[in-house]
Amino acid sequence: MARESSQGADLRFTPEVDAVWQHVEDAIREPARSNGGGGARGALVLIDGASGTGKTSLADEMAARWPTGRNVVVVHMDDLYGGWNGLAAGILALELSLLTPRAAGRDAHLRSFNWITETWENGLVIPAHVDVIVEGCGSFGPMEANGADALIWLEAPENLRRQRALGRGAEDFERHWDMWEQQFDQYLQRSDPAERASLTVQSNR
Repeated sequence: MARESSQGADLRFTPEVDAVWQHVEDAIREPARSNGGGGARGALVLIDGASGTGKTSLADEMAARWPTGRNVVVVHMDDLYGGWNGLAAGILALELSLLTPRAAGRDAHLRSFNWITETWENGLVIPAHVDVIVEGCGSFGPMEANGADALIWLEAPENLRRQRALGRGAEDFERHWDMWEQQFDQYLQRSDPAERASLTVQSNR
């Protein structure tokens, strides 16, 4: 699955990106707070929405603006799905591999799916005190997502989303578009993720 690129800073929803950053900056302003293990945990920002809404670009922009002196790691849901039929599996992997251990004050150990070889590889190890941005379809899915400092939901018309997503040079995505959209629709019906957002952004340009 190809990710959107933020090269050239074409975020598709400028100047809204400044308002998004203000929302995130306010949410993460407090220093690292205590977690269930008695230690400190870093800030957690989740960015969700359908394919082609600009999640990866926004995550990269937020990371570029992150406060000096604070480490931030961007986690891509693409690395957790395990294939084109893996949206639900990716949500479970996010819960078990990142959000649950993080809430308990433990390091998160993530596996990363290689879309070329279709095999799993060792991924990131993220200490609980490090700030994290998670971007991708389904990032609001786990119940632990309710504890995030900011939950940003992106929306755009389907024709525009499809144009963006398939314009990334991902031939595989075109073949699997309907399958992926069906999984995402099931996620919407099951979890109503947009209702959990602390900020909704229309990325219509």
